Amino acid sequence: MTSTLIAIAAWSLLPALVHAQGSRLPGAIEAGLILRQLDGVKRVLVVAAHPDDEDTALLTTLARGWGVEAAYFSFTRGEGGQNLIGTELGEGLGIIRSGELLAARTIDGAQQFFGRAFDFGYSKTAEETFAKWPRERVLSDLVWTIRRFRPHVLITMWSGTERDGHGHHQVSGLLTQEAFDAAGDPTRFPEQVAAGAEPWAPPKLYRRPLFELGATAIDIETGALDPLLGLTHHQVAMDSRSQHRSQDFGTARPPGPRVTRLSLVSSRVGGSSTEPLFAGVDTTLASLAIDLGETAQADVRAYREAIARAGGALNATRPETALPFLGKASRSLERLRAAALTGPESELRRELDRRARLLTRAILAVAGVRVELRARDDVLVPGQTVLVEARVWSGGDATLELDPPTIETPPGWAVAGIGPDVEMEPDDLGSFARFFRQEDTVFHPSARARIAPGELALWRYAVTVPVDAPPTSPWFLELPRDGDVYQWPDAPELRALPFRPPTLHGRVAAVVSAAGERLDIEVGDPVRYRAVDGATGESWRPLHVAPRISVAAAAPAMIWPAGRPDSRVITFRISSFARDATDGEIGLDLPPGWRATPEATAFELAGEGAVRTVGFTVEPPAGEAEGEFYVRPWIRIAGAAVPATRATIIDYPHIEPHLMADDAAVRIVRFPVRVADKHIGYVMGSGDDGPEAIRQLGLDVELIEPADWDAERLDRFDTIVLGIRAYEVREDIIAANGELLAWAERGGTVVVQYNRYEFNEGVYAPYPIAIGRPAPRVTEEDAPVTLVDPQAPVLAEPNRLGPTDFEGWVQERGLYFPDEWDERYRAPLEMADTGEPPRRGSLLAAPVGRGLYIHTSLSFFRQLRAGVPGAFRLWANLLSLDGGRWREITAP
Repeated sequence: MTSTLIAIAAWSLLPALVHAQGSRLPGAIEAGLILRQLDGVKRVLVVAAHPDDEDTALLTTLARGWGVEAAYFSFTRGEGGQNLIGTELGEGLGIIRSGELLAARTIDGAQQFFGRAFDFGYSKTAEETFAKWPRERVLSDLVWTIRRFRPHVLITMWSGTERDGHGHHQVSGLLTQEAFDAAGDPTRFPEQVAAGAEPWAPPKLYRRPLFELGATAIDIETGALDPLLGLTHHQVAMDSRSQHRSQDFGTARPPGPRVTRLSLVSSRVGGSSTEPLFAGVDTTLASLAIDLGETAQADVRAYREAIARAGGALNATRPETALPFLGKASRSLERLRAAALTGPESELRRELDRRARLLTRAILAVAGVRVELRARDDVLVPGQTVLVEARVWSGGDATLELDPPTIETPPGWAVAGIGPDVEMEPDDLGSFARFFRQEDTVFHPSARARIAPGELALWRYAVTVPVDAPPTSPWFLELPRDGDVYQWPDAPELRALPFRPPTLHGRVAAVVSAAGERLDIEVGDPVRYRAVDGATGESWRPLHVAPRISVAAAAPAMIWPAGRPDSRVITFRISSFARDATDGEIGLDLPPGWRATPEATAFELAGEGAVRTVGFTVEPPAGEAEGEFYVRPWIRIAGAAVPATRATIIDYPHIEPHLMADDAAVRIVRFPVRVADKHIGYVMGSGDDGPEAIRQLGLDVELIEPADWDAERLDRFDTIVLGIRAYEVREDIIAANGELLAWAERGGTVVVQYNRYEFNEGVYAPYPIAIGRPAPRVTEEDAPVTLVDPQAPVLAEPNRLGPTDFEGWVQERGLYFPDEWDERYRAPLEMADTGEPPRRGSLLAAPVGRGLYIHTSLSFFRQLRAGVPGAFRLWANLLSLDGGRWREITAP
């Protein structure tokens, strides 16, 4: 393969690394990228507030190009943003965006760390942010990460000043500068030192001078062509950037020169602000080994020379010619490790262990050896036995000798080897006769094996999950959040990690004989599930432990208009994660005085994926007061009570799936609200759940699909609601906007929820509306609201609104407010964040023909999900009004 073809192959495979087990790059390129990490000791930690704040071009250049051990620390997981690709918000969105950061890091080569701060939404000042994030606690997260990662260079993406905009950005910049000093001070956070995080003072601190064109800075070239990849690091970084799909960040891969500018903030090693990034920092392995004597220094020199010569050999036609040099480097490294073991745990030992792991990967890459550890199921339940296979393939000229691989499990799990003569029931571990006929496999049940060139060897294991195994849940969701800060897990090694490590690991120790070398290697990989889809092909998925069944309410939060004597049906979806059948019983624990029919009902689930929907007619007591109530399901299986858990696997093509388990209770909010009997059409936007909120008000709602824009179809509706960001995600609404306005002129009511700047690109409203840049927004959820036009129809009927209807709102009032509009609109509300001028663009309404047009930037998509009574009352008014009633109310 020519170098050009190798580069093309490498680039086409980079996105696949998101779901790959180990690397899938061609051997020479994989080894070449590894070798860049094996000469020098350089670590860089980039710090910012959110997923998407990072400079992916800088990270790619450092990690892929320079071989630096680079990492990104995000104070939050982005829970407060919007979701372009689904309905998840809050913690669920945080799981998605954490996964997107991991997908990005898999491409750009950096590591990923997180703090505990919860993204509570847009903040305009550092003071507001610190009011929700305890300063010392949030600072301690970054200090912990610095002490554990031990960067030589710390880079803040934000300055810590008002020019950063977002209050989270300002806090990120301030705390990074504070952590630069605190991390090396043993008197700061001494409990971390006791937990094994030794003080570390980074030699240099830089910041990105984003809004300071005249600032003194060094330029990091990110647009130069990488001869190994055949692309610039900026181009690779844009594919990393495009993993932020929930934020609408898909981007092109432009060629040509690019730079990242960095300004020096502080240095403990002297030097000027125009010197290179690592100037003055001792990045040599020899300096770490200085106390081991001249013999060790000779080994360091031999190791470095061997790595350099291996790199040169990789440019040859046959990558395996690098093996003798990799073998020499490995032997020198092992002598250094042996010498370092005589002393205490040290920076040298950690560095040598890291290099040994990387060197093993390089050896396997150029020798053509591949190890796969796969399970035959990805979602396991307590008590289940799953087949795990270890496959070792010598795809080149290497001969391998090895004992059976070992499967490492959590405490309480059982592992047993399975020979080829063992009968397995199809309902248990599955029938594999067809598999053995199709693959040329040598089966090794227990003895030491010899794998010849071109041979694929297989070991099988039955792994049994304990009957009391808890669900695999993200560590940051296992304990209740303390305000806007997650709680650390008990295990210190989990702190700052994106998720828990994989459940199962396999370890392979072998002797590799190739190119005249005989090398001892040991490699450990997670056990994963290989999925094969007829449309998309192969992907690899992590293993999860799920509850045997999931119990999910159709509406986990619902509103119930007070004063109505009616009953309601509360529906639960019971689904099975177990491969065998499950019989059980479900009932409800109700508030005092409430009744449910039936009291309990039996269910049967045939196996994995089976679903049963059960409903209960629930009736509150007569004259029930307003307030908040909870209905909790209970479950019995085989006569024994089991927790009623709602378990959801958050799964999108570009990220690894993760299981989210929580309480299956239904929250009911009762308050007075009236709504006119209307037939509603809904145009789904980017993941809001407005249709469910409309149904809870007792109205019929139908989704309007792209083919539904003919006049006859539209005339069935009284009101049409556009979901959030509809003009951004629904091309059909752009094309059909004329039909929508014509329908309004015939007497329909159009309710348009918030859009971003795309709304300015077309003439979508009947009269001019413009969203300014930057768009006004009110981020304080308790910001005072003034009813400047209390007689406006949208505030008067059928619910007379007052100031109390704006109490209890969550996260924010609204976003992307228009700041200019035609005089024919009425703007009845006025609100503002502290210290800002009043904003009146949150709600605009005007008659159009015989109908009505309403544009609202209030964050209904958050308030309705949270069951905020006042937001529902206003929502009911918007759905109820029509042009005829508007004219009656406004007639002189």
